[in-house]
Amino acid sequence: MSSIRSLLNEAIGKLNQNSHAHLVDCTLQASIMSDNEQCWCLSGRLYKDCHKERNLKRELSEHEVRNKVSAIFDQNKYCCAEFDKENCVFEISKAHTIQKGKVLSSFAENGHVGTFYRNLNGIDNPTRLKAGIEKKASIFLGFCKYHDTELFKCIELNGFSKTKENCWASSYRAVCHEYYQKKAAIDATDWQRKYLDSGLDVYHQVFLQERLYIHQVNIEKGFSDIALIKVAYEDIKVNSQIDEIISYVLEFDAPLTIAVCASISPYFDLNGIKIQNIGYANEKFQHFSISTVTLNGNAAYVVSHLKKHDTIGNYLKEVLSMPLAYINNWLTTCIFAYTENNYFRLSWWDSLDENTRMDIYNLFLSENYTKTLDYNDLVSRSISSSLVSIERV
Repeated sequence: MSSIRSLLNEAIGKLNQNSHAHLVDCTLQASIMSDNEQCWCLSGRLYKDCHKERNLKRELSEHEVRNKVSAIFDQNKYCCAEFDKENCVFEISKAHTIQKGKVLSSFAENGHVGTFYRNLNGIDNPTRLKAGIEKKASIFLGFCKYHDTELFKCIELNGFSKTKENCWASSYRAVCHEYYQKKAAIDATDWQRKYLDSGLDVYHQVFLQERLYIHQVNIEKGFSDIALIKVAYEDIKVNSQIDEIISYVLEFDAPLTIAVCASISPYFDLNGIKIQNIGYANEKFQHFSISTVTLNGNAAYVVSHLKKHDTIGNYLKEVLSMPLAYINNWLTTCIFAYTENNYFRLSWWDSLDENTRMDIYNLFLSENYTKTLDYNDLVSRSISSSLVSIERV
Protein backbone atom coordinates (compact mmCIF):
# COMPACT_ATOMS: atom_id res chain seq x y z
CA MET A 1 0.00 0.00 0.00
CA SER A 2 1.42 3.41 -0.95
CA SER A 3 2.24 6.06 1.63
CA ILE A 4 -0.34 8.40 0.07
CA ARG A 5 -3.12 5.84 0.41
CA SER A 6 -1.96 4.95 3.92
CA LEU A 7 -2.00 8.59 4.93
CA LEU A 8 -5.51 9.03 3.56
CA ASN A 9 -6.77 5.91 5.35
CA GLU A 10 -5.31 7.18 8.61
CA ALA A 11 -7.04 10.55 8.19
CA ILE A 12 -10.35 8.97 7.13
CA GLY A 13 -10.22 6.74 10.19
CA LYS A 14 -10.32 9.85 12.40
CA LEU A 15 -13.53 11.21 10.87
CA ASN A 16 -16.63 11.36 13.02
CA GLN A 17 -19.81 9.58 11.92
CA ASN A 18 -21.35 12.60 10.21
CA SER A 19 -18.17 13.46 8.29
CA HIS A 20 -17.78 9.87 7.15
CA ALA A 21 -21.40 9.75 5.99
CA HIS A 22 -20.77 12.97 4.04
CA LEU A 23 -17.71 11.38 2.41
CA VAL A 24 -19.71 8.31 1.38
CA ASP A 25 -22.50 10.47 -0.07
CA CYS A 26 -20.02 12.59 -2.06
CA THR A 27 -18.34 9.43 -3.36
CA LEU A 28 -21.66 8.09 -4.63
CA GLN A 29 -22.42 11.38 -6.39
CA ALA A 30 -18.94 11.44 -7.97
CA SER A 31 -19.40 7.87 -9.23
CA ILE A 32 -22.48 8.64 -11.34
CA MET A 33 -21.35 11.76 -13.23
CA SER A 34 -21.79 12.04 -16.99
CA ASP A 35 -19.02 13.07 -19.33
CA ASN A 36 -20.15 16.63 -19.99
CA GLU A 37 -20.97 17.64 -16.43
CA GLN A 38 -18.65 19.94 -14.50
CA CYS A 39 -16.31 17.68 -12.56
CA TRP A 40 -17.19 17.05 -8.94
CA CYS A 41 -13.73 18.23 -7.80
CA LEU A 42 -14.57 21.90 -8.62
CA SER A 43 -11.67 22.18 -11.06
CA GLY A 44 -13.92 23.90 -13.60
CA ARG A 45 -13.20 21.23 -16.21
CA LEU A 46 -15.63 18.71 -17.64
CA TYR A 47 -15.71 15.33 -15.95
CA LYS A 48 -14.49 13.60 -19.12
CA ASP A 49 -11.43 15.88 -19.18
CA CYS A 50 -10.73 15.67 -15.47
CA HIS A 51 -11.49 12.74 -13.16
CA LYS A 52 -12.99 10.24 -15.56
CA GLU A 53 -10.80 7.11 -15.43
CA ARG A 54 -8.19 8.85 -13.29
CA ASN A 55 -8.34 5.78 -11.05
CA LEU A 56 -6.88 3.77 -13.95
CA LYS A 57 -3.75 5.91 -14.15
CA ARG A 58 -0.48 4.97 -12.49
CA GLU A 59 -0.31 5.78 -8.82
CA LEU A 60 2.46 8.21 -7.90
CA SER A 61 5.11 7.39 -5.33
CA GLU A 62 5.86 9.73 -2.47
CA HIS A 63 9.34 10.25 -3.93
CA GLU A 64 7.86 11.42 -7.24
CA VAL A 65 5.47 13.80 -5.50
CA ARG A 66 8.17 15.30 -3.30
CA ASN A 67 10.52 15.82 -6.25
CA LYS A 68 7.80 17.42 -8.37
CA VAL A 69 6.73 19.81 -5.63
CA SER A 70 10.37 20.76 -5.01
CA ALA A 71 10.83 21.33 -8.74
CA ILE A 72 7.81 23.64 -8.82
CA PHE A 73 9.35 25.79 -6.09
CA ASP A 74 12.73 25.77 -7.84
CA GLN A 75 11.16 26.78 -11.15
CA ASN A 76 9.72 29.94 -9.64
CA LYS A 77 12.44 32.43 -10.52
CA TYR A 78 11.47 36.10 -10.53
CA CYS A 79 12.25 39.32 -8.71
CA CYS A 80 9.83 40.26 -5.94
CA ALA A 81 10.85 43.94 -6.19
CA GLU A 82 8.13 44.71 -8.73
CA PHE A 83 7.91 48.31 -7.50
CA ASP A 84 11.32 48.94 -9.08
CA LYS A 85 11.07 46.56 -12.03
CA GLU A 86 12.71 48.99 -14.46
CA ASN A 87 15.99 48.28 -12.65
CA CYS A 88 15.60 44.49 -12.61
CA VAL A 89 18.28 42.47 -14.35
CA PHE A 90 17.65 39.14 -16.02
CA GLU A 91 19.79 36.99 -13.75
CA ILE A 92 17.98 35.76 -10.64
CA SER A 93 20.10 35.55 -7.52
CA LYS A 94 20.29 32.65 -5.11
CA ALA A 95 19.26 35.03 -2.38
CA HIS A 96 19.68 34.22 1.30
CA THR A 97 16.64 35.16 3.36
CA ILE A 98 18.94 35.02 6.39
CA GLN A 99 22.29 36.75 5.96
CA LYS A 100 24.99 34.24 5.10
CA GLY A 101 28.09 36.18 6.12
CA LYS A 102 27.02 37.74 9.40
CA VAL A 103 24.27 35.39 10.62
CA LEU A 104 24.40 31.85 9.22
CA SER A 105 28.19 31.78 9.26
CA SER A 106 28.21 32.80 12.91
CA PHE A 107 26.75 29.47 14.02
CA ALA A 108 27.54 27.17 11.08
CA GLU A 109 29.76 24.18 11.80
CA ASN A 110 31.87 22.89 8.92
CA GLY A 111 29.78 25.05 6.62
CA HIS A 112 26.46 23.54 7.73
CA VAL A 113 23.52 24.43 9.93
CA GLY A 114 20.54 22.34 10.99
CA THR A 115 17.00 22.54 9.71
CA PHE A 116 13.95 20.29 9.31
CA TYR A 117 12.76 18.81 6.02
CA ARG A 118 9.13 17.91 5.40
CA ASN A 119 7.53 15.15 3.36
CA LEU A 120 3.93 13.96 2.98
CA ASN A 121 3.92 12.45 6.46
CA GLY A 122 5.76 15.18 8.31
CA ILE A 123 9.51 15.39 8.84
CA ASP A 124 11.43 13.61 6.13
CA ASN A 125 14.08 11.99 8.33
CA PRO A 126 15.05 12.89 11.93
CA THR A 127 18.71 12.37 11.04
CA ARG A 128 18.58 14.45 7.84
CA LEU A 129 19.17 17.87 9.33
CA LYS A 130 22.19 19.39 7.60
CA ALA A 131 21.95 22.28 5.16
CA GLY A 132 24.98 23.93 3.58
CA ILE A 133 25.02 27.69 3.98
CA GLU A 134 26.61 28.25 0.55
CA LYS A 135 24.04 26.55 -1.67
CA LYS A 136 20.99 25.59 0.37
CA ALA A 137 20.28 27.12 3.77
CA SER A 138 17.64 29.88 3.58
CA ILE A 139 18.07 30.35 -0.18
CA PHE A 140 15.15 31.35 -2.40
CA LEU A 141 14.97 32.58 -5.99
CA GLY A 142 12.97 35.73 -5.34
CA PHE A 143 15.33 38.58 -6.24
CA CYS A 144 17.39 39.56 -9.25
CA LYS A 145 21.11 40.23 -8.80
CA TYR A 146 20.57 43.99 -8.70
CA HIS A 147 17.86 44.09 -6.06
CA ASP A 148 19.41 41.37 -3.90
CA THR A 149 22.37 43.73 -3.58
CA GLU A 150 20.80 47.16 -3.73
CA LEU A 151 17.87 46.73 -1.34
CA PHE A 152 19.90 45.12 1.43
CA LYS A 153 23.33 46.73 1.18
CA CYS A 154 22.55 48.83 4.25
CA ILE A 155 22.76 45.68 6.39
CA GLU A 156 25.04 43.56 4.21
CA LEU A 157 27.94 45.97 3.82
CA ASN A 158 28.02 47.69 7.19
CA GLY A 159 26.34 45.20 9.46
CA PHE A 160 23.11 45.77 11.34
CA SER A 161 22.50 48.86 13.43
CA LYS A 162 19.24 49.90 15.04
CA THR A 163 17.77 52.21 12.41
CA LYS A 164 14.34 52.24 10.82
CA GLU A 165 15.90 51.74 7.38
CA ASN A 166 17.78 48.62 8.50
CA CYS A 167 14.67 47.21 10.15
CA TRP A 168 12.74 47.81 6.91
CA ALA A 169 15.36 45.93 4.86
CA SER A 170 15.49 42.99 7.24
CA SER A 171 11.70 42.77 7.46
CA TYR A 172 11.01 43.31 3.75
CA ARG A 173 13.10 40.25 2.99
CA ALA A 174 10.89 38.20 5.37
CA VAL A 175 7.72 39.52 3.72
CA CYS A 176 9.05 38.76 0.22
CA HIS A 177 10.02 35.23 1.24
CA GLU A 178 6.46 34.62 2.49
CA TYR A 179 5.06 36.07 -0.74
CA TYR A 180 7.35 33.85 -2.83
CA GLN A 181 6.52 30.70 -0.86
CA LYS A 182 2.77 31.23 -1.07
CA LYS A 183 2.89 32.00 -4.77
CA ALA A 184 4.82 28.77 -5.40
CA ALA A 185 2.45 26.88 -3.09
CA ILE A 186 -0.49 27.89 -5.31
CA ASP A 187 1.24 26.29 -8.29
CA ALA A 188 2.15 23.20 -6.26
CA THR A 189 -1.40 22.77 -5.00
CA ASP A 190 -2.78 23.16 -8.52
CA TRP A 191 -0.47 20.36 -9.68
CA GLN A 192 -1.50 18.18 -6.75
CA ARG A 193 -5.18 18.63 -7.56
CA LYS A 194 -4.48 17.42 -11.10
CA TYR A 195 -2.20 14.48 -10.35
CA LEU A 196 -1.90 13.50 -6.69
CA ASP A 197 -4.94 11.20 -6.71
CA SER A 198 -3.92 9.31 -9.86
CA GLY A 199 -4.51 5.58 -9.42
CA LEU A 200 -6.68 6.01 -6.34
CA ASP A 201 -10.27 4.82 -6.11
CA VAL A 202 -13.06 7.41 -6.12
CA TYR A 203 -13.53 7.16 -2.36
CA HIS A 204 -9.94 8.27 -1.72
CA GLN A 205 -10.06 10.78 -4.57
CA VAL A 206 -13.06 12.57 -3.07
CA PHE A 207 -11.48 12.79 0.36
CA LEU A 208 -8.15 14.03 -1.00
CA GLN A 209 -9.69 16.55 -3.39
CA GLU A 210 -11.81 18.08 -0.65
CA ARG A 211 -8.72 18.60 1.48
CA LEU A 212 -6.73 20.01 -1.41
CA TYR A 213 -9.54 22.39 -2.34
CA ILE A 214 -9.71 23.78 1.19
CA HIS A 215 -5.91 24.04 1.25
CA GLN A 216 -5.94 25.89 -2.07
CA VAL A 217 -8.54 28.38 -0.86
CA ASN A 218 -6.48 29.06 2.27
CA ILE A 219 -3.24 29.42 0.30
CA GLU A 220 -4.84 31.85 -2.15
CA LYS A 221 -6.25 33.85 0.76
CA GLY A 222 -2.83 33.93 2.42
CA PHE A 223 -1.17 35.00 -0.81
CA SER A 224 -3.67 37.81 -1.30
CA ASP A 225 -3.02 39.12 2.22
CA ILE A 226 0.79 38.96 2.05
CA ALA A 227 0.73 40.59 -1.40
CA LEU A 228 -1.00 43.63 0.13
CA ILE A 229 1.56 43.75 2.93
CA LYS A 230 4.41 43.56 0.41
CA VAL A 231 2.97 46.47 -1.55
CA ALA A 232 2.65 48.47 1.67
CA TYR A 233 6.33 47.85 2.48
CA GLU A 234 7.28 48.93 -1.03
CA ASP A 235 5.19 52.11 -0.76
CA ILE A 236 7.09 52.92 2.42
CA LYS A 237 10.35 52.63 0.49
CA VAL A 238 9.22 54.59 -2.57
CA ASN A 239 7.57 57.40 -0.59
CA SER A 240 10.20 57.57 2.19
CA GLN A 241 7.48 56.96 4.80
CA ILE A 242 9.70 54.92 7.09
CA ASP A 243 7.61 55.79 10.16
CA GLU A 244 4.81 53.61 8.74
CA ILE A 245 6.66 50.53 9.96
CA ILE A 246 7.07 49.76 13.67
CA SER A 247 10.02 47.60 14.69
CA TYR A 248 11.48 46.16 17.86
CA VAL A 249 15.00 44.82 18.26
CA LEU A 250 15.37 42.00 20.80
CA GLU A 251 18.98 41.60 21.96
CA PHE A 252 20.57 38.57 23.62
CA ASP A 253 23.75 38.23 25.64
CA ALA A 254 25.36 35.41 23.64
CA PRO A 255 25.93 34.38 19.99
CA LEU A 256 23.20 32.82 17.88
CA THR A 257 21.90 29.28 18.27
CA ILE A 258 18.76 29.55 16.12
CA ALA A 259 17.86 31.87 13.26
CA VAL A 260 14.67 32.63 11.36
CA CYS A 261 13.23 34.79 8.61
CA ALA A 262 9.46 34.66 8.43
CA SER A 263 6.16 36.51 8.33
CA ILE A 264 3.59 35.31 10.87
CA SER A 265 -0.15 35.83 11.28
CA PRO A 266 -1.29 34.59 14.73
CA TYR A 267 -4.97 33.90 15.24
CA PHE A 268 -5.01 34.14 19.05
CA ASP A 269 -3.66 36.51 21.67
CA LEU A 270 -1.84 35.38 24.81
CA ASN A 271 -5.13 34.77 26.61
CA GLY A 272 -6.49 32.47 23.92
CA ILE A 273 -8.87 35.12 22.57
CA LYS A 274 -9.25 35.04 18.80
CA ILE A 275 -7.95 38.21 17.18
CA GLN A 276 -7.97 37.13 13.51
CA ASN A 277 -9.96 34.81 11.25
CA ILE A 278 -13.09 35.74 13.15
CA GLY A 279 -15.48 35.44 10.21
CA TYR A 280 -15.72 39.01 8.94
CA ALA A 281 -16.33 39.38 5.21
CA ASN A 282 -13.20 40.45 3.34
CA GLU A 283 -11.10 40.24 6.49
CA LYS A 284 -7.41 40.89 5.75
CA PHE A 285 -5.05 38.99 8.01
CA GLN A 286 -2.30 41.06 9.59
CA HIS A 287 1.28 39.83 9.96
CA PHE A 288 4.42 40.56 11.88
CA SER A 289 7.85 39.55 10.66
CA ILE A 290 10.76 38.03 12.56
CA SER A 291 14.22 38.31 11.09
CA THR A 292 17.60 37.46 12.55
CA VAL A 293 20.61 39.76 12.85
CA THR A 294 23.71 40.01 15.00
CA LEU A 295 24.74 42.91 17.22
CA ASN A 296 28.27 43.02 18.64
CA GLY A 297 28.60 39.33 17.85
CA ASN A 298 25.49 38.37 19.81
CA ALA A 299 22.06 37.18 18.74
CA ALA A 300 19.34 39.71 17.95
CA TYR A 301 15.93 39.54 16.29
CA VAL A 302 13.95 42.23 14.50
CA VAL A 303 10.17 42.06 14.97
CA SER A 304 8.25 44.42 12.68
CA HIS A 305 4.73 45.23 11.53
CA LEU A 306 2.91 47.88 9.55
CA LYS A 307 1.82 50.79 11.73
CA LYS A 308 -1.72 50.62 10.33
CA HIS A 309 -2.07 47.01 11.49
CA ASP A 310 -3.37 47.78 14.95
CA THR A 311 -4.53 44.22 15.71
CA ILE A 312 -0.96 42.93 15.41
CA GLY A 313 0.35 46.11 17.03
CA ASN A 314 -1.76 45.49 20.13
CA TYR A 315 -0.78 41.81 20.13
CA LEU A 316 2.93 42.68 20.14
CA LYS A 317 2.46 45.37 22.79
CA GLU A 318 0.92 42.72 25.04
CA VAL A 319 3.73 40.25 24.32
CA LEU A 320 6.52 42.77 24.83
CA SER A 321 5.05 44.05 28.10
CA MET A 322 5.68 40.66 29.68
CA PRO A 323 8.84 39.76 31.69
CA LEU A 324 11.94 39.16 29.57
CA ALA A 325 11.98 35.45 30.39
CA TYR A 326 8.44 35.08 29.05
CA ILE A 327 9.28 37.02 25.89
CA ASN A 328 12.28 34.74 25.37
CA ASN A 329 9.96 31.72 25.63
CA TRP A 330 7.48 33.34 23.24
CA LEU A 331 10.15 34.12 20.64
CA THR A 332 11.84 30.73 20.63
CA THR A 333 8.48 28.95 20.59
CA CYS A 334 7.30 31.07 17.66
CA ILE A 335 10.42 30.23 15.66
CA PHE A 336 9.64 26.50 15.69
CA ALA A 337 5.83 26.53 15.97
CA TYR A 338 5.03 29.23 13.43
CA THR A 339 7.79 29.03 10.81
CA GLU A 340 9.53 26.58 8.50
CA ASN A 341 12.38 28.88 7.45
CA ASN A 342 14.37 28.30 10.64
CA TYR A 343 17.94 27.07 11.20
CA PHE A 344 19.95 26.02 14.22
CA ARG A 345 23.42 25.12 15.42
CA LEU A 346 23.97 21.39 14.86
CA SER A 347 25.95 20.89 18.07
CA TRP A 348 23.04 22.43 20.01
CA TRP A 349 20.68 19.85 18.49
CA ASP A 350 23.13 17.05 19.28
CA SER A 351 23.28 18.19 22.90
CA LEU A 352 19.53 17.79 23.46
CA ASP A 353 18.11 14.67 25.08
CA GLU A 354 15.82 12.50 23.00
CA ASN A 355 12.62 13.67 24.72
CA THR A 356 13.42 17.34 24.11
CA ARG A 357 14.20 16.63 20.47
CA MET A 358 10.89 14.87 20.03
CA ASP A 359 9.02 17.72 21.72
CA ILE A 360 10.63 20.25 19.37
CA TYR A 361 9.81 17.99 16.40
CA ASN A 362 6.18 17.93 17.47
CA LEU A 363 6.17 21.70 17.98
CA PHE A 364 7.47 22.17 14.44
CA LEU A 365 4.87 19.81 12.96
CA SER A 366 1.92 21.21 14.86
CA GLU A 367 1.18 24.29 12.67
CA ASN A 368 0.12 26.17 15.76
CA TYR A 369 -0.52 29.55 14.13
CA THR A 370 -4.22 28.58 13.95
CA LYS A 371 -4.41 27.39 17.55
CA THR A 372 -3.80 28.60 21.05
CA LEU A 373 -0.28 27.86 22.19
CA ASP A 374 1.56 27.58 25.48
CA TYR A 375 4.70 29.71 25.26
CA ASN A 376 6.76 27.61 27.61
CA ASP A 377 10.52 27.22 28.02
CA LEU A 378 10.83 24.05 25.92
CA VAL A 379 13.32 25.66 23.52
CA SER A 380 14.68 28.59 25.53
CA ARG A 381 15.88 26.51 28.48
CA SER A 382 18.26 24.60 26.22
CA ILE A 383 19.90 27.72 24.78
CA SER A 384 22.74 29.31 26.72
CA SER A 385 21.68 32.91 26.17
CA SER A 386 19.23 35.31 27.74
CA LEU A 387 17.15 38.15 26.36
CA VAL A 388 18.63 41.31 27.87
CA SER A 389 16.92 44.23 26.12
CA ILE A 390 14.08 45.26 23.81
CA GLU A 391 14.21 48.54 21.95
CA ARG A 392 11.51 50.05 19.78
CA VAL A 393 13.06 51.55 16.68
